[in-house]
Amino acid sequence: MIGRTAKIFKNTARFSTQDPTLSKTEEDSDEWKLKGRIYSKKPIKVELVGGKRYLWCACGYSKKQPFCDGTHLWSRFKLNIKQHPVFFKAPKDMKASMCLCKQTKNPPYCDGTHRRKEVQQVDVE
Repeated sequence: MIGRTAKIFKNTARFSTQDPTLSKTEEDSDEWKLKGRIYSKKPIKVELVGGKRYLWCACGYSKKQPFCDGTHLWSRFKLNIKQHPVFFKAPKDMKASMCLCKQTKNPPYCDGTHRRKEVQQVDVE
């Protein structure tokens, strides 16, 4: 019985950051809640200058979307912001679709995650 208990105990959430009661699809569908606030459900096209460094807003509260304006610093405790901006350098002069839903798996660029049902159901302030 001790061996069985140890085996069951080993498979519990104590050794994992994931909830063992969730299936893989449920984990994926709840993942968006850990990312920034959804600013918009559509990306924005931006002209990037090659070699220039940018800070992409990951929290969703910046007034200068898609770029960071420091709101995450000044409102961190009031708004309970846990995300930090993403620093990136444009590889060349180009137009890029920048994510505004903040749920992308390829920050700062849009990967189409805004089309997911979970994102589309969220009310944008």
